[in-house]
Amino acid sequence: MQAVRRMNRYIYTYITVFRYCLIMDLWPILRNEIYNMIYHLGLYLHMAALILVGGGSIGAVMVERQLWKKIEAHSYEAKVLLPVLKSAALFIFVGLVFFLASGLTMLYSVKWAYLSQPWFMIKVILFLMLPIRGGFIGRPTMARVGVQIQEDINNSSAFLKLKKKMNRFHTIQYLLVAVIIFLVIFKI
Repeated sequence: MQAVRRMNRYIYTYITVFRYCLIMDLWPILRNEIYNMIYHLGLYLHMAALILVGGGSIGAVMVERQLWKKIEAHSYEAKVLLPVLKSAALFIFVGLVFFLASGLTMLYSVKWAYLSQPWFMIKVILFLMLPIRGGFIGRPTMARVGVQIQEDINNSSAFLKLKKKMNRFHTIQYLLVAVIIFLVIFKI
């Protein structure tokens, strides 16, 4: 019961402050503060997304290197590393969703001002290419690696082709991220 009274008191206080802002014509100031808080919330989520995507990417590359070493040694322990790579991909996907949500939140807080700028549109296109390439190139290639491990771990030529494809995939993904960072910093 006491918690309900306390909640009612807080609600009454907020309503009183809101009325005061309307009476004193402080609404534009309050509105700007709200947009500022929304922007900073989006920025915080953007940093959390950066940690998720960066951590997932670094972890995936480290595990993938170990996978190739196990494959070169013709070890069936390589199968154990495939689920770890799938979980790293999940971290990256969740991070990309956070990036999208936080980016839209920040765009809303600045009243969609960046949408008309060419650097931002290029950034959005490059950002959308990351998960699309991951889904159409990275995931199927790693699935083929898993199938190849099950079928014949001694087929070095097939693994070499898959390894080259994954190296190209990672190189292009990192280039896309570098261009996105360049665009954000210099806003060209």
